[in-house]
Amino acid sequence: MDATIGPTGSRAPVSAQATQARADPLAQSILHVTEAPLGGVVAYLEEMLAGQIADGRMDIGLVTPEINLPALNQLAGERFTAFPLPAYRRKSLLSPLRLARETIRQARRTRPDILHVHSTIAGAIVRACRPFLPRETAVIYCPHGWAFSRKGGERVNAVVRLVERLLARGCDSIVCISEPERQEALSAGLPADKLVVIENGVSARTVASPAATKRPAGSPRRMVFAGRFDRQKGFDTYLEVMRRLGPEAEGIAIGRQIVSGDKEPELPANVTVTGWIPRGEVYELYAGADVLLVPSRWEGFGLVAVEAMQARLPVFASRVGGLRDIVEDGITGRFFEPDDVEAIVSILRSTTDAELRAFGEAGYARYLARYTADRMNRRMLAHYESLIATRRGA
Repeated sequence: MDATIGPTGSRAPVSAQATQARADPLAQSILHVTEAPLGGVVAYLEEMLAGQIADGRMDIGLVTPEINLPALNQLAGERFTAFPLPAYRRKSLLSPLRLARETIRQARRTRPDILHVHSTIAGAIVRACRPFLPRETAVIYCPHGWAFSRKGGERVNAVVRLVERLLARGCDSIVCISEPERQEALSAGLPADKLVVIENGVSARTVASPAATKRPAGSPRRMVFAGRFDRQKGFDTYLEVMRRLGPEAEGIAIGRQIVSGDKEPELPANVTVTGWIPRGEVYELYAGADVLLVPSRWEGFGLVAVEAMQARLPVFASRVGGLRDIVEDGITGRFFEPDDVEAIVSILRSTTDAELRAFGEAGYARYLARYTADRMNRRMLAHYESLIATRRGA
């Protein structure tokens, strides 16, 4: 069932849209696809779709699990339509079949200039279906973190690398969201001519003034975690750090578990869970916090780090993936090795309040220079134009 988020209006028949698109080289039709539930991929889509809707030249579709729709309900546009899927279940054969069927159906119906696929599973399914998609459609794959870079058996990772090399034939471009992600792709043998780096970005937000949220002197430091409560994000490490800090710190955990079968973790007394909350409220929490702790075991990028920097919040993060590009150790925050609870506690205790304030200001300057949503969207639209021009000239 098709669902339009926000106000809707009449849409021209597909044939009329196609005629207009061919007459105007700037006019585009984009179909985004993901199976990822909530988390960083959805935050990324929120920023990108908002920019593309505001551009006004594109018909935009989104195939996504229905669980994501509330997080995207602020998006509004007459030329934007969402096509919701039942929640993606990794162990269910129906889930990938539904995703493939809906993507093929919408691609054949709207014949988009660009089919932009987000995350590993959707990327594998859609690229495998390339023969069933319109020939004139350019396919972009954005992995949001390589599956072969995750901690696990080397044999499994070797198979995943081989699959990625084979599936690379089913797309026109692979967008890496950080330079480390591109380097990992090159090491895995993916074609260099298809790899493009377009870093993530977030919009500027107005948050409470520092005076309104300032922590009283001598009170516990506020340590924030944001993301899925799963192994990748290191939520267990965060909880252990908070246990060790005890009365020295109070924790705010933004997010929740995604896989319903996971066992609920036992929370220390100094940690409060907010669940998934609107991004405006997230920024308000950031404004009143002292540190964002990102103890991820692997990351393609680490969008929460950029969001924190936009709110002048220091980022203490694992030295993995795209986080290595975002955080400047000793300037905008601090690095530690994944799972090293003792080191994390030691770093937090040895950092002064003055240093935290300096980290926050430096992080904000770095956000302005590299990680704005406007910069990301301008570069992505230019990439779309390049691909469209290439295919039309072929």
